Amino acid sequence: MTLANLAPTDVRHLLSVRRRVLIGAQEWLRRHARTLALLVPVLVATGLVRGIGMSTFPRYVDDPGTYLSQAWSLQYEGTLSPYSYFYDHAPAGWIQIALYSMLTDGFDRHDSAIGFGNECMLIAGVVSTGLVFALGRRLGFSRWTAALAALLFGLSPLAVLYGRWTFLDNIATPWLLAAFVLALSRRRSILAGTGAALCFAMAALTKETLLVLLPGLLWTLWRNTDPRNRAQVLTVATGAGALLMAMYPLFALFKGELFEGPGHNSLLGTAAWQLAERQTSGSLLTADSPMRHLFDDWLAQDRLLLLGGLASIPVAVFAGRLRPIALTLVTGWLLMVRDGYVPFMHVVTLLPWSALLIAGAVHVVAGPARRWWRVGPAVALAVAVLAGAAVSWPDRLTPMMTTKEVPAMRAAELWVADNVPRDKVLVVHDSIWVDLVHRYRFRPESIIVSKLDTDPAVRERLGRIDYLVVPEWYLGNPASGTAYPTLVEAHKHAVPVASFGDGSDGVRVYRVSRYWSP
Repeated sequence: MTLANLAPTDVRHLLSVRRRVLIGAQEWLRRHARTLALLVPVLVATGLVRGIGMSTFPRYVDDPGTYLSQAWSLQYEGTLSPYSYFYDHAPAGWIQIALYSMLTDGFDRHDSAIGFGNECMLIAGVVSTGLVFALGRRLGFSRWTAALAALLFGLSPLAVLYGRWTFLDNIATPWLLAAFVLALSRRRSILAGTGAALCFAMAALTKETLLVLLPGLLWTLWRNTDPRNRAQVLTVATGAGALLMAMYPLFALFKGELFEGPGHNSLLGTAAWQLAERQTSGSLLTADSPMRHLFDDWLAQDRLLLLGGLASIPVAVFAGRLRPIALTLVTGWLLMVRDGYVPFMHVVTLLPWSALLIAGAVHVVAGPARRWWRVGPAVALAVAVLAGAAVSWPDRLTPMMTTKEVPAMRAAELWVADNVPRDKVLVVHDSIWVDLVHRYRFRPESIIVSKLDTDPAVRERLGRIDYLVVPEWYLGNPASGTAYPTLVEAHKHAVPVASFGDGSDGVRVYRVSRYWSP
C-alpha cells in the first residue's frame, strides 16, 4: 500500500507520526551527544581489536566445538545435542546461537562453524562493553570514568583472548550485566526489578555457575528499591526469575530425567557430578596446583585488569553503590581459593567487575564534589592505569590481530576434506565436527572424540574407525588411557598420514588399519 492509496486524513496522521519520531530521535541524540561521543569510539575500538585476526587466533579448543555442534543439532535436527544430552550445562547458550543462526543463516555464511562462533562472540563482547559503560553510569560514575571501565574491559588482552572463544560465559555476560543495569534503574519500578531477575535467570540458564553471583544482584536490588514498595518489587522479581529458571528442571522432569535412574542421564545426577565428583583444580593458594598454573597463564596475558581489580576491592568500602560489585568480584576470587573444580574460562566472570572497580577507585578518589585537590589525584590514577595498559597490552594484542597462520586444527580439517572419502568413519576434535558433517557431508557422521567412550549410543553403532583427527595432547597425556581407551587403542593400530603444527597442540591425521575394529 502506498500513500496514494490512503485517505488524506490517514496520510496526515502518518506524516505526523513520522515527524514526532524524527523530533524524538533528534532530541534523544541531542541529550546523549556527549555520551555517544565517548562511548561510540570505545565500542568501535573494541569491535576492531576483537574482530581483526579472530579467524587465525587463538587456537581451536574443545568447548566452542561442543556448543556449536549442539546449536547445529538444535537447528537442523531439532535436538539439544547430536549425542545424548546429559545436562552438563543448561541449554540457553546454544539455543541463542541456534536462533541467531536461523535468523542469519549463520552456519552457511561462514566457511567454518568456528568462524560463525567468532561472530557471535564479537557481538556479545561489544554489547557487554556497552553494558559495562551503562552500569558505570548507573553506579554514579562520570562519563569519562564509565568510559575508562568500558575501555579496560573491551580491550584487555585477557578479554580479547577469551572473548574470541565460543564460551557460554561470553554469552551469559551481557545478560548478567543487563541484570545489574536494570537493578540500578533510577525509576526503581517493579518492571525494572522484574527485568533484572529475568536477565539474571537467562544468564544462569546460559551458564549455571553464575548462580553463585546472585547475592550481589540481590544486594543491588535491595539497596536500590524504595522501602515503600521494596517487598512488592522483590516478590515479583523473585517469582519471575524463579519461574523462568524452573523451565530447566521442568524440562528434565517432563523427559523423566530429573532424578537418577538406570538407563538414562539425569539433571540431579549430573549436578552431583559437577559439584562433588569432578577432578579438583586445587586452590589458588597452593603453589603447584592446576588452578595456580591457570592463574599464572591469565597473569601472563594481563596483570593490570586482574590485579588492579583485586587491589580496588577495599576502595569499595568507601562507596556504598560499589559494595555489591565488590561482593560479586570477591565471590569469583573465592571460587579459585577453595579446593574444587574451576573451569578454564572462569576468568571471564572476573573481568567486567574488575574493570568497574578500577574505574570506581578513580571515581571515589575524585569524590562527588570534584574539588581540584581531589580531581588531581584521580586524574593521576586514571593516567597511571591507562599508561600501564599502553605499555603492557600492545605486545599481547599485536599477535592476536596479526597472526596469519591457519590454526593447526583448521588446516587438518581442510586436508581431510580434500583427501578422505566421505564414507569413512572419523574420530575428530569437537571444533571441526560441524564442518565435517554440515559442510563436507561426511556420512556416517564423524564421532567427537570425547563421546567415543562416554555415550552408549555411539558404542552401540560403532563398527569401525578409519581415521583419527585429534591434537597430540590427547595421545601424549598419560591419563588418556583411562579417559579415552578406544582412542588410545585405535592409535596403536594407526599410521600418521598428515601433520600440522607442532608440540602438544599440533595435530596429526592418522589412518587406522582396516584389519582392526573397536
